[in-house]
Amino acid sequence: MPDQRTVSVPTIILFVALMCRVAAEEPQRGAGLVHHSAGSPEALGGKAHPASLRRPVAAVWLNEGRTLCIANHRSGSLSLVDVAAGRVLGETTVGKRLADLAVLPNRRHLLAVDEATHELIIVSHDRGQLHVDSRQPVSPYPVSVAVSSDGSQAIVASLWSRRLQMIDLRLLGTSDPVAVPRLVHELRLPFAPRRMLWLPGTDDVVVADAFGGRLAIVDARLGQLVALQEIDGHNLQGLSLSADGLRLLMTHQRLKETAPVTQDSIHWGETMANLLGEIPLSDLRNPRLDLRQFSQLTFLGTRETGAGDPAGIAVLDQQSLAVALSGVDELGIVENGGLVAKRIPVGRRPLVVVAPVGLMSSPDSSSAATARHVIVVNSLDDSLSVVDPRAGKVVREITLGPKRELTAADRGERLFFDARLSHDGWLSCHSCHTNGHTNGLRADTLGDNSYGAPKRTPTLLGTALTDKWAWNGSFQYLHEQIQKSLATTLRTENTDPQTALDLSTFLHTLPPPPPTEPATSAQSDRSRIERGQNVFREHGCGKCHVPPINYTSHEVHDVGLTDEHGQTKFNAPSLRGVSQLRRFFHDNRAASLEDVFLEFSHPRGTVLDDNELADLLRFLRSL
Repeated sequence: MPDQRTVSVPTIILFVALMCRVAAEEPQRGAGLVHHSAGSPEALGGKAHPASLRRPVAAVWLNEGRTLCIANHRSGSLSLVDVAAGRVLGETTVGKRLADLAVLPNRRHLLAVDEATHELIIVSHDRGQLHVDSRQPVSPYPVSVAVSSDGSQAIVASLWSRRLQMIDLRLLGTSDPVAVPRLVHELRLPFAPRRMLWLPGTDDVVVADAFGGRLAIVDARLGQLVALQEIDGHNLQGLSLSADGLRLLMTHQRLKETAPVTQDSIHWGETMANLLGEIPLSDLRNPRLDLRQFSQLTFLGTRETGAGDPAGIAVLDQQSLAVALSGVDELGIVENGGLVAKRIPVGRRPLVVVAPVGLMSSPDSSSAATARHVIVVNSLDDSLSVVDPRAGKVVREITLGPKRELTAADRGERLFFDARLSHDGWLSCHSCHTNGHTNGLRADTLGDNSYGAPKRTPTLLGTALTDKWAWNGSFQYLHEQIQKSLATTLRTENTDPQTALDLSTFLHTLPPPPPTEPATSAQSDRSRIERGQNVFREHGCGKCHVPPINYTSHEVHDVGLTDEHGQTKFNAPSLRGVSQLRRFFHDNRAASLEDVFLEFSHPRGTVLDDNELADLLRFLRSL
C-alpha cells in the first residue's frame, strides 16, 4: 500500500472544504427536463440588493432596446437597467451562479443558465417585473445558451460534462398550462464548450472550445456534429458575425510554444499574440479545410501597448467594430483593414460589448445602422460603461449596485485577470490558465530554471491540494511559485509580496475540475471503477499519485521520460479531474489518456491487458 503519511492534515482540511463547496453544487444524475414550478409563475420583485459582488457576464435588450437585462454570475441575479436614464430599475435573484443569458425574439422570455444548480431557467418579463416560469435540469455545469432566430429552439452548452442539449421552445408563450421546454437532442463533444453563436436563418450553431482552439459546427435541428475544426489559438472568448453576415468573427490568443518567454519576446508580441480572426462561413462546414490557412487575422496589440485577453465583439457598421480588451480594461475600435483606431479606457475586465437595438442609434442611420453608443459590461467592476465609439470616450458609467469590501481572494481574482501585470499588457495569468484551468499548451518559461524545454501549462484548479509546485518541484509554497512566475513569465515590474499572497489566496478557492464521467449509482459501473482502482494500486500508480485525497505527492519522480536538457524527475500532477485534460506528461507527448499506457507503458514498463486498461481508464475518468 502507498504511504498515506504524505497526506498532511492541512491538506485534508483544505480538501474537505473544497469538496464541500463542490458537493453543494453537485448535480443530480440521470435527471431529464422536467417542470419545477407548480401553479402560477414565481413572481420576483426588483428590490434593491445589499452590498455584494455581482460579477456581470451577459446582457440582452428588452422592450425594443429600452431596458438592458444583465446576468450576474456571483450573485445569481438579473439586473434591469434603463441605459438612457443611467439607472438600475431593479435586481432579482433567480439562481446561484448565472453563466449566460439569451432572449427570445418576442423580447418577453429570457433563458438563463445556472452552472451551480445545473438548470435552464425560463424567465418572463412583463411591465418591468420578472417571473420565473420554470426551472429545467440540464447537463451539469451549463455555461452558455443560444436561441434560434425564430425562437423555436434553444441550445445549452455544458462545460465539464461536455454536452450540448437542443431544446424545443415552441410552446413557450402559449396558453398551454403545462407548456415547458422539451429536450429533443443531446450531443457529446470532444472538448469542453463555452461560447456559442447561432448562425441566423440556419440550423447551424458554432461552438467554441472553452480552453483550446477547437470549433464545432452543429446542426441543431438534427442534433448532429457537422464539422470539427481547429485554429492556431486558444482562449476563444468572443464570437460574432461580420456586418455582411458572411464571416465568423472571433477573438482569441496565440501562444508560440517554441519561443522562450523573455522580456523581448513579450515586448514584440511574439510570446502571446492577441487576435481578431475572420473565417468565411462557407469554410466552416468543410472539415477538409485547415482553418489556420483560411482565416484573416487582425493583431490587436502593438509594441509597448499589448491588448491582453480580447473578449466580446460588437459590430458597429460596415467599416468598424468594437472589441473588449478584457485584460487591459479597454474597448478597442477596429476599423476596416484591421487598424485598431482607438483604445478607450473602461471598467475592470470588460467581457461583453452590446450594440443598441434602436434606442441609441444615430438618427441619420441607414438600414445598416451605425451605432452611436455601445454598452460595455465590466465584470470585475459590477458596472456598465456607455461608450461613444466615434468620439472615443465613455459618456456614462452605471454601477449595478452597492459593492462590499474586497477580500484577499477578491483582490487575487482581479490580479489573475489583469494583463497589466505583464510587460506592456500582453498577457495575464488567465491567458495560459484559462479561467483557472489550462489552455493545454506548452510554454518555454523559467519555471524549470531553463529555456529550451517547454513544459505543459498545468491546471490551477485544485492546485491548493498539491505541493510542491513547478514541474521540477522547486517550490515549497504556492506564493513563492507565483512570485517567480510574475517576475520571469509575466515580467511584472515592482510587485510587492502582497500581490503574490492575494493571487495565492484566490487560487486556494478554486476546487479541482470535476470528472468527465462521474461514478453512477449502477452497480456494474461501481464494480468497474473498483476493479480499476485495484489495477491502479497493483501497478504502483499510488506511489506518485497518492490516494485518496489529492492523488499527488510531495516529491519529484523518475518516470522514465527525459526532457531536452536530460531532466528525468518531474513533479507528479494531481489526478483529480485528469479526464478534463487533452494531452499528458510534462511536455504533452501523450495525445490521450489511453496513450499514457498503450504508447508509453506508464508507469515504467507497465503492460495492461484490454480489460485492465478499460477498468483503469474508467477509474481515472471518475476522479
